[in-house]
Amino acid sequence: MASKVWGYVRVSKTEQKSDRQVDLLVKEYGISRDDIFVDSISGTKFERPELGRLQSVLRENDTIVVESLSRVSRSSKDLLTLLEDWQSRGITFFSHKEKLDFSSTTGQFMLTMLAALSQFERDTLRDRVREGLASARARGRVGGRPKTDKKAVEKAVRLHTSGTHSVREVCEVTGVSKPVLYRELRRLRELKLAATDKSIKKPL
Repeated sequence: MASKVWGYVRVSKTEQKSDRQVDLLVKEYGISRDDIFVDSISGTKFERPELGRLQSVLRENDTIVVESLSRVSRSSKDLLTLLEDWQSRGITFFSHKEKLDFSSTTGQFMLTMLAALSQFERDTLRDRVREGLASARARGRVGGRPKTDKKAVEKAVRLHTSGTHSVREVCEVTGVSKPVLYRELRRLRELKLAATDKSIKKPL
């Protein structure tokens, strides 16, 4: 099967039209409009319908052309994942704005830099999380979700016990989530059963 050149276009939902990018791919690279895949979605989202369709038709020695790297992804990690996948499948990727052909020496260097940047971002994020947890522990907090206000839980139990409100209404009024309310009700039932059991077993 002969190799083919495909185009990929992405516009965010705040942008109105994809015409500028499509026209560029048609006029500059002679790509048929039928061979251009267009997504209207944020570049931070890795799952994009049209990009998925493009992935399904790509074959070895095919070429993908985009207007700029930001059209593929705004995340260096996701961009790197795609580029490495295409490289392993023998697919050439070219970015018009950056004039980057990832099958060239310069493109390979760029790929190495992206890998280093992606690793740097992961390491930085991990360090920030660790520092945040250490800071929280120093202030007497150990991380995790904040505890629900005790008085709010007690109020939720009273309203539920009264039978005048539905569980949904109780949660809306008190701000207590259903799991927290059910957990507290279960705890109270277990305490009551334990107290009853003790009274039954108490020697006369």
